Amino acid sequence: MDSDKSQKLKEKVIALLEAGGAPQAGIADLTLIPEALKMYADSRLTRFNRAVSFLVPFPRSVVAELLEGPSLTYLHYYRAVNTRIDDLSLQLATILEGKGFSAFPVPSSQRTGKHKLESIFPHRLAARLAGLGWIGKSGCLVNNTYGPRLRLGTVLCDAPLPADKPAEVLCRECTACTQACPSGAIKGRLFLPEMPLGERLVPELCDRYLDQVRDRFGKRICGLCLAVCPFGKPVSGPENGQK
Repeated sequence: MDSDKSQKLKEKVIALLEAGGAPQAGIADLTLIPEALKMYADSRLTRFNRAVSFLVPFPRSVVAELLEGPSLTYLHYYRAVNTRIDDLSLQLATILEGKGFSAFPVPSSQRTGKHKLESIFPHRLAARLAGLGWIGKSGCLVNNTYGPRLRLGTVLCDAPLPADKPAEVLCRECTACTQACPSGAIKGRLFLPEMPLGERLVPELCDRYLDQVRDRFGKRICGLCLAVCPFGKPVSGPENGQK
Protein backbone atom coordinates (compact mmCIF):
# COMPACT_ATOMS: atom_id res chain seq x y z
CA MET A 1 0.00 0.00 0.00
CA ASP A 2 1.48 3.37 -1.04
CA SER A 3 1.72 6.33 1.32
CA ASP A 4 -1.34 8.13 -0.07
CA LYS A 5 -3.56 5.08 0.39
CA SER A 6 -2.14 4.49 3.87
CA GLN A 7 -2.93 8.08 4.85
CA LYS A 8 -6.46 7.85 3.44
CA LEU A 9 -7.07 4.62 5.37
CA LYS A 10 -5.84 6.31 8.54
CA GLU A 11 -8.20 9.23 7.94
CA LYS A 12 -11.09 6.80 7.43
CA VAL A 13 -10.23 5.01 10.67
CA ILE A 14 -10.04 8.25 12.66
CA ALA A 15 -13.32 9.49 11.16
CA LEU A 16 -15.08 6.24 12.08
CA LEU A 17 -13.93 6.51 15.67
CA GLU A 18 -14.86 10.17 15.98
CA ALA A 19 -18.34 9.49 14.59
CA GLY A 20 -18.74 6.70 17.13
CA GLY A 21 -17.98 8.89 20.14
CA ALA A 22 -14.18 8.74 20.41
CA PRO A 23 -13.03 12.39 20.06
CA GLN A 24 -9.32 11.57 19.92
CA ALA A 25 -7.48 8.73 18.20
CA GLY A 26 -4.02 8.02 16.86
CA ILE A 27 -1.69 5.36 15.51
CA ALA A 28 1.07 3.74 17.58
CA ASP A 29 4.25 2.29 16.12
CA LEU A 30 4.72 -0.74 18.36
CA THR A 31 8.18 -1.50 17.00
CA LEU A 32 9.47 1.32 19.21
CA ILE A 33 8.86 -0.60 22.44
CA PRO A 34 9.87 -4.26 21.91
CA GLU A 35 11.14 -4.77 25.47
CA ALA A 36 8.07 -3.19 27.08
CA LEU A 37 5.79 -5.44 25.05
CA LYS A 38 7.73 -8.49 26.19
CA MET A 39 7.02 -7.46 29.79
CA TYR A 40 3.41 -6.35 29.52
CA ALA A 41 1.76 -7.97 26.47
CA ASP A 42 0.60 -11.49 25.68
CA SER A 43 3.32 -13.04 23.50
CA ARG A 44 0.73 -13.96 20.86
CA LEU A 45 0.06 -10.26 20.24
CA THR A 46 3.62 -9.00 19.79
CA ARG A 47 3.49 -9.85 16.07
CA PHE A 48 1.48 -6.69 15.37
CA ASN A 49 3.49 -3.60 14.45
CA ARG A 50 0.70 -1.03 14.66
CA ALA A 51 -2.06 -0.16 17.09
CA VAL A 52 -5.02 2.12 16.55
CA SER A 53 -5.58 3.79 19.92
CA PHE A 54 -8.60 5.89 20.86
CA LEU A 55 -10.24 7.35 23.93
CA VAL A 56 -13.79 7.82 25.15
CA PRO A 57 -14.00 10.44 27.92
CA PHE A 58 -15.88 10.13 31.19
CA PRO A 59 -18.25 12.96 32.23
CA ARG A 60 -16.07 15.07 34.51
CA SER A 61 -18.90 15.63 36.97
CA VAL A 62 -19.34 11.87 37.41
CA VAL A 63 -15.64 11.38 38.20
CA ALA A 64 -15.79 14.34 40.62
CA GLU A 65 -18.29 12.40 42.77
CA LEU A 66 -15.47 10.02 43.67
CA LEU A 67 -13.94 12.73 45.84
CA GLU A 68 -16.82 12.11 48.24
CA GLY A 69 -16.58 8.30 48.12
CA PRO A 70 -17.53 5.35 45.91
CA SER A 71 -20.19 6.18 43.34
CA LEU A 72 -22.64 3.81 41.68
CA THR A 73 -23.11 6.40 38.94
CA TYR A 74 -19.41 6.11 38.14
CA LEU A 75 -19.72 2.32 38.00
CA HIS A 76 -22.73 2.59 35.66
CA TYR A 77 -20.89 4.80 33.17
CA TYR A 78 -17.69 2.78 33.53
CA ARG A 79 -19.60 -0.15 32.10
CA ALA A 80 -21.37 1.98 29.49
CA VAL A 81 -18.12 3.49 28.22
CA ASN A 82 -16.47 0.05 28.04
CA THR A 83 -19.37 -1.23 25.93
CA ARG A 84 -18.99 1.66 23.51
CA ILE A 85 -15.25 1.03 23.26
CA ASP A 86 -15.73 -2.66 22.53
CA ASP A 87 -18.34 -1.87 19.87
CA LEU A 88 -15.99 0.58 18.14
CA SER A 89 -13.08 -1.86 18.35
CA LEU A 90 -15.15 -4.58 16.68
CA GLN A 91 -16.25 -2.23 13.91
CA LEU A 92 -12.70 -1.12 13.25
CA ALA A 93 -11.28 -4.66 13.28
CA THR A 94 -13.95 -5.71 10.77
CA ILE A 95 -13.03 -2.85 8.43
CA LEU A 96 -9.31 -3.61 8.59
CA GLU A 97 -9.83 -7.32 8.04
CA GLY A 98 -12.14 -6.51 5.13
CA LYS A 99 -9.23 -4.70 3.48
CA GLY A 100 -7.00 -7.75 3.84
CA PHE A 101 -5.13 -6.86 7.02
CA SER A 102 -4.87 -8.77 10.25
CA ALA A 103 -6.48 -7.06 13.25
CA PHE A 104 -7.08 -7.84 16.91
CA PRO A 105 -9.53 -5.82 19.05
CA VAL A 106 -8.18 -5.69 22.61
CA PRO A 107 -11.02 -5.97 25.19
CA SER A 108 -11.65 -2.66 26.92
CA SER A 109 -11.46 -4.12 30.42
CA GLN A 110 -10.17 -7.63 30.96
CA ARG A 111 -8.04 -8.66 33.91
CA THR A 112 -5.73 -11.67 33.65
CA GLY A 113 -2.86 -13.27 35.53
CA LYS A 114 -2.65 -15.08 38.86
CA HIS A 115 -3.94 -12.12 40.85
CA LYS A 116 -6.15 -10.69 38.06
CA LEU A 117 -4.01 -7.54 37.96
CA GLU A 118 -2.70 -7.81 34.40
CA SER A 119 -4.11 -7.51 30.87
CA ILE A 120 -3.37 -9.19 27.54
CA PHE A 121 -2.20 -5.88 26.09
CA PRO A 122 -1.43 -2.50 27.73
CA HIS A 123 -3.86 0.07 26.31
CA ARG A 124 -1.86 2.87 27.94
CA LEU A 125 1.38 2.03 26.14
CA ALA A 126 -0.35 2.18 22.77
CA ALA A 127 -2.15 5.43 23.66
CA ARG A 128 1.12 7.02 24.74
CA LEU A 129 2.84 6.09 21.46
CA ALA A 130 -0.20 7.32 19.52
CA GLY A 131 0.10 10.78 21.05
CA LEU A 132 -3.12 10.65 23.09
CA GLY A 133 -1.30 11.57 26.30
CA TRP A 134 1.35 10.36 28.69
CA ILE A 135 1.37 7.74 31.45
CA GLY A 136 1.16 9.55 34.77
CA LYS A 137 2.57 8.57 38.14
CA SER A 138 -0.71 6.81 38.92
CA GLY A 139 -0.18 4.56 35.91
CA CYS A 140 -3.18 6.13 34.16
CA LEU A 141 -3.05 7.68 30.70
CA VAL A 142 -3.26 11.46 31.16
CA ASN A 143 -4.67 13.50 28.29
CA ASN A 144 -4.26 17.28 27.95
CA THR A 145 -8.00 17.80 27.52
CA TYR A 146 -9.56 15.15 29.75
CA GLY A 147 -6.77 14.32 32.15
CA PRO A 148 -7.13 10.66 33.23
CA ARG A 149 -10.96 10.88 33.08
CA LEU A 150 -11.23 8.53 30.11
CA ARG A 151 -11.22 4.94 28.95
CA LEU A 152 -9.02 3.58 26.17
CA GLY A 153 -9.58 1.32 23.20
CA THR A 154 -6.93 -0.48 21.16
CA VAL A 155 -7.05 -2.38 17.89
CA LEU A 156 -3.81 -4.08 16.95
CA CYS A 157 -3.10 -4.50 13.25
CA ASP A 158 -0.49 -4.94 10.53
CA ALA A 159 -1.89 -2.20 8.28
CA PRO A 160 0.86 0.28 7.27
CA LEU A 161 -0.86 3.24 8.92
CA PRO A 162 1.28 6.39 9.40
CA ALA A 163 2.24 6.54 13.07
CA ASP A 164 1.84 9.52 15.38
CA LYS A 165 4.35 10.87 17.90
CA PRO A 166 4.20 10.38 21.69
CA ALA A 167 3.01 13.31 23.81
CA GLU A 168 5.28 15.15 26.20
CA VAL A 169 5.13 14.08 29.86
CA LEU A 170 3.74 16.99 31.88
CA CYS A 171 3.36 15.52 35.40
CA ARG A 172 6.77 16.85 36.42
CA GLU A 173 6.74 17.60 40.18
CA CYS A 174 3.00 17.08 40.68
CA THR A 175 2.18 14.54 43.42
CA ALA A 176 -1.61 14.90 43.57
CA CYS A 177 -2.36 11.26 42.76
CA THR A 178 0.39 9.96 45.03
CA GLN A 179 -0.92 11.91 48.00
CA ALA A 180 -4.56 11.03 47.34
CA CYS A 181 -4.09 7.25 46.98
CA PRO A 182 -5.74 5.69 50.05
CA SER A 183 -3.85 2.42 49.62
CA GLY A 184 -0.37 3.94 49.28
CA ALA A 185 0.08 1.99 46.05
CA ILE A 186 1.45 4.89 43.96
CA LYS A 187 5.19 5.39 44.43
CA GLY A 188 5.34 8.73 42.61
CA ARG A 189 7.86 7.77 39.94
CA LEU A 190 7.62 8.98 36.35
CA PHE A 191 6.88 6.29 33.79
CA LEU A 192 9.54 4.71 31.60
CA PRO A 193 8.53 2.04 29.04
CA GLU A 194 11.04 -0.55 30.24
CA MET A 195 10.45 0.09 33.96
CA PRO A 196 8.84 -2.90 35.71
CA LEU A 197 5.41 -2.10 37.12
CA GLY A 198 6.55 -2.80 40.67
CA GLU A 199 9.01 0.09 40.58
CA ARG A 200 6.26 2.69 40.22
CA LEU A 201 3.14 1.00 41.56
CA VAL A 202 2.18 -1.71 44.07
CA PRO A 203 -0.94 -3.15 42.40
CA GLU A 204 -1.53 -5.60 45.25
CA LEU A 205 -2.11 -2.70 47.65
CA CYS A 206 -4.64 -1.16 45.28
CA ASP A 207 -6.35 -4.51 44.84
CA ARG A 208 -6.50 -5.10 48.59
CA TYR A 209 -8.01 -1.67 49.19
CA LEU A 210 -10.66 -2.27 46.52
CA ASP A 211 -11.59 -5.50 48.29
CA GLN A 212 -12.07 -3.51 51.49
CA VAL A 213 -14.30 -1.04 49.64
CA ARG A 214 -16.35 -3.92 48.31
CA ASP A 215 -16.80 -5.30 51.83
CA ARG A 216 -18.38 -2.06 53.04
CA PHE A 217 -19.92 -0.65 49.84
CA GLY A 218 -20.69 -3.75 47.80
CA LYS A 219 -18.59 -2.78 44.76
CA ARG A 220 -14.87 -2.33 44.02
CA ILE A 221 -14.76 1.42 43.33
CA CYS A 222 -12.13 4.07 44.11
CA GLY A 223 -10.83 6.36 41.34
CA LEU A 224 -9.40 9.08 43.60
CA CYS A 225 -6.28 9.26 41.44
CA LEU A 226 -8.56 10.18 38.52
CA ALA A 227 -10.58 12.74 40.44
CA VAL A 228 -7.66 14.73 41.89
CA CYS A 229 -5.55 15.01 38.74
CA PRO A 230 -5.19 18.71 37.82
CA PHE A 231 -5.31 17.97 34.09
CA GLY A 232 -8.79 18.12 32.60
CA LYS A 233 -10.56 19.17 35.79
CA PRO A 234 -14.06 20.66 35.55
CA VAL A 235 -14.17 24.42 35.73
CA SER A 236 -16.72 24.34 38.56
CA GLY A 237 -18.21 21.91 41.03
CA PRO A 238 -16.84 19.96 44.00
CA GLU A 239 -13.61 19.08 42.25
CA ASN A 240 -12.70 22.67 41.50
CA GLY A 241 -11.64 23.29 45.06
CA GLN A 242 -8.87 20.74 44.71
CA LYS A 243 -6.80 22.88 42.33
